[in-house]
Amino acid sequence: MSADDETHGYRVRAVRSGNWWSITVPELPGVFSQARRLDQVEAMAREAIAMMLDVDTGRIGGIEVERWAGRSGGGALG
Repeated sequence: MSADDETHGYRVRAVRSGNWWSITVPELPGVFSQARRLDQVEAMAREAIAMMLDVDTGRIGGIEVERWAGRSGGGALG
């Protein structure tokens, strides 16, 4: 497998903000998105990462979603 064939996974943070989940990718500053439902976070994060890196979404490896408490609460949820 060449370097061009490799995929890279990312950890994303999902923070509840009103009726939305605010999505950030700590490893990629400037990558932001949002989702209405938690089950949409992975797909929205994958799309935002691919757009930032200018690659097909299929080139993005696994996405690990960390649910975080509200902005004032801080810290990951179990």
